[in-house]
Amino acid sequence: MSLEEGVTLPKDRVPYSAIVDRPPLVLPDGARMIVWTIVNVEEWDIERAMPRAVLTPPMGQPLIPDLPNWAWHEYGMRVGFWRLLDCLKRFNIAVTLAINGSVCTTYPRIASAALEAGWE
Repeated sequence: MSLEEGVTLPKDRVPYSAIVDRPPLVLPDGARMIVWTIVNVEEWDIERAMPRAVLTPPMGQPLIPDLPNWAWHEYGMRVGFWRLLDCLKRFNIAVTLAINGSVCTTYPRIASAALEAGWE
């Protein structure tokens, strides 16, 4: 979308205000910190190079299929996500979900669990 199509730049929505020129932000119940919890869930094609790798490819060459990183991915989808979901529910932590569209198709149970949990 271009600016001509009605996109508003941040500087046009919120006027500039230096922190030293504003009154202090007072948080509820005397809190001193705000934490924004974002859970990232993504999927990619195992037959293509991974956009970024947790483990460095051997000899500097992309490994296709990238089984070490794919194993981390699969663990996350099958185990890690569900443990994290349980922990966040247990402590009543509000969550924003960053998810790519293919996860909704390939792992619909994850997308529906996040929706059922009330994640943004």
